Formats: sequence, C-alpha cells, structure tokens
Amino acid sequence: MKKFQLAISKQQWMIGILVSLIVVVATMWVSFSGKSANRVIQGIEISLVPNKNPLFITKKILYDSIVSIVGIPTGINASALNITLLESKLKQIPTLRKAEVYLRLDGILKIQAMERSPIALIKNLQGEEFYIDTQGVMVPNKNLRFCDVLIVNGKIPNKMNGGSIMGGEIAKNILALATFIAADSLWNAQFQQCYVDNYNAMILIPRIGKHSIVVGNSSELGKKFENLRLFYAQGLKGMGWNRYKTIDISNITQVLGIRLGQQSIHIIEKKSKKSNT
Repeated sequence: MKKFQLAISKQQWMIGILVSLIVVVATMWVSFSGKSANRVIQGIEISLVPNKNPLFITKKILYDSIVSIVGIPTGINASALNITLLESKLKQIPTLRKAEVYLRLDGILKIQAMERSPIALIKNLQGEEFYIDTQGVMVPNKNLRFCDVLIVNGKIPNKMNGGSIMGGEIAKNILALATFIAADSLWNAQFQQCYVDNYNAMILIPRIGKHSIVVGNSSELGKKFENLRLFYAQGLKGMGWNRYKTIDISNITQVLGIRLGQQSIHIIEKKSKKSNT
C-alpha cells in the first residue's frame, strides 16, 4: 500500500512539474509576443539561393517585390506587418521554389528564398518560351543569364502559366527525358535539343553529327540509351557521325539505323525468350 501511495506521489510530482513548465513557457511566449508586436523593424536582410549568379531573380528584384506587397518595412511597427501574407505572396513568385519570412529578435526582417532549378526550355505551339524546373513547374523565360538546358519544341500544346505544373502526357515525357539527360554527363554533353513530332514522339538532335535520335516516349529510358551507347560504340566505329540520318531507339529490343540515301537496316536486335521457343 505504501509503494502504491509513493508511486502516486511521484506521478503527481511529475505532473506538477510539467504543468509548471507549461505555465512558464506560456507566460514567456505571451510576454515575447507582446514585445515583438511593439518592436520597430530595424532593417531587412535577404538570403537568396544560389547566392552567386542567380538565374531568374536578384536580391534587388526580390526587395522590390516585398515593397510592392507590404510597402517599405523598415521603421514600421512589427504589429503592422502581416508576415504571413508577405510569405504567402513571395511563394507565389514563379521563379521561387521556397520562401520563408520571419522577424529576428534584433528587429531585422529576415527573408530566405530559393530559386527554381531549370531542367528544360520549352517552346510551345503558341510561340511562348518558358522553363520547367525539376518538379515540372513552369517558369517565365526572363532569366538573367543563359541556362544551358535541353531545348524542347514542336507539338507542345501547354500554354505558359507561371508557377503551375506543366501537365499532360507530353509534359511527363519531356520532364523524364530532360531529367535523365541532365543526370548523365555523356548525354548532357551530347544533346541540346529535342523535338516533339505529330505523333508525340520525342526526337533528339545531337550537338555532333547530322543524325537525329528517335526516343519515342519516356518509358525504359535507361535501356534505350544503353542501346544507343552500344550503337555509338559499335555501329559508328570507323564510319563517322554523318553516316546515318536517323537512329531509332524507341523499341528497346532493337536499334534501327537509317543511312543517308539508303533503306532502313537493323543494327542491334534483341530477341525475347518467348520468341526463341
């Protein structure tokens, strides 16, 4: 019975300490909130990633955006600034992937922002040009410097809507292909342009050579490009880059090469186990 009473006493003691801590923290928070609301904003500090050589936006452009949303924040009372609204509006800027706003204890309004990372430059049927980032979000083509990414044109119906995701099967294929190429140093150095034809097939134009590469859709990209690598190593060995006008890798069981002025020939063909039985 004594052990049971002792256990109850310890439990009550722990609960009492916990309640006391909650009261202290709540009191400090109320006090801090009151003081924060009465503080005057002493200045503004902007951190932008990447810090050097930004692609789409500068600290000056970001500051001007802040002023257009809430006015000049320096010198005003913190309670007069809607930080939630400011952060929400900054997140709507198409060129920004992230934005965070908070007020430091020293009265400095801190802005932390991160640019989007472009993966491809799109030229649609309407003649608009825009980038898509690694998440497929459309970014207006108002970059400050050249972005060396895959250029994609042709039958692309998507209209530019900055900040929204480029949707549809064609967009899905483009994003997958651009991501795959950007991740491989060999293919990234080899390809700069992609064309989407009337059948929604993606066709790559290499930097070297006069031939084109028919990729088709974005399925099995690893296998398709491994076949292409073998073709480059075997089919073009000693023949030169200009022997073929088209190399079709859309079918993972074969690579179809079409020579200049000649009929189609199969360069690599892979038979499945079922076809051998």
